[in-house]
Amino acid sequence: MAKRFLMIVLALLSSLGGMAAYAADRHLEYGRWEMGLTFGEIPIMAKSFKPGFTVGYLLNEKVRVRLVVQSEDHLQRDGSSFNAQNTGLDGLLRSKERTGMRFFFGVDYRLASWSPYLSAGVVVNGTDIERMLFDNRQRQIGDGSYNSAMKIVQTRRSGWGPALGIGYDIKLNDRLDLNAGIAMALLGDTPIPDIEIVGESILSGDKKVLRNQILDKYKTNSHNNYHIFNLGLSYRFGRDK
Repeated sequence: MAKRFLMIVLALLSSLGGMAAYAADRHLEYGRWEMGLTFGEIPIMAKSFKPGFTVGYLLNEKVRVRLVVQSEDHLQRDGSSFNAQNTGLDGLLRSKERTGMRFFFGVDYRLASWSPYLSAGVVVNGTDIERMLFDNRQRQIGDGSYNSAMKIVQTRRSGWGPALGIGYDIKLNDRLDLNAGIAMALLGDTPIPDIEIVGESILSGDKKVLRNQILDKYKTNSHNNYHIFNLGLSYRFGRDK
């Protein structure tokens, strides 16, 4: 997966370079490159950064072509995990997640220099895996009652989709911007995760009841669509015309 992402990133960077060369060849006045660092998580909420980078090319003051790439990351949400809450089970000991690489490639458009920008493009997410561990206690699952420790592994496989988004740049000076944005694949259904339920002597029919309960709640959370969130700082080369 990492090799595939690298090839895609290199191809998209090549596309950006081609656009810049086209702009230079047509003697467009405004064209400027920008590069930046980005975080895909807010540390005080997720104890994680999910670092990455952005590369963009401003065709004019309203239109920008942009690539955002974020690394895979490891985080521990425990009781704040939506997936752990979806199980409806008591006795959570811990919930650890490995999120896959993410990137967005598309176009940003703003009505004016002070306004938010709207984004349209493609978002790609790597595989996300969350492992939830529950203590040993009596639980009602489906039609059965079980006294067992439990482990649930939820895997959302990698995928992509056409995406729409919104964001805002705070201009610090002619070269530096603070920025935040989100883009999400809104067309089609929410990707269905694989769910593995491990517990002593739990019948397959009762596992199916629990799995369906988890999936029903999972589908109602739009955050489970393929998406990318970025918060960061970017630097523009050259000067405004």
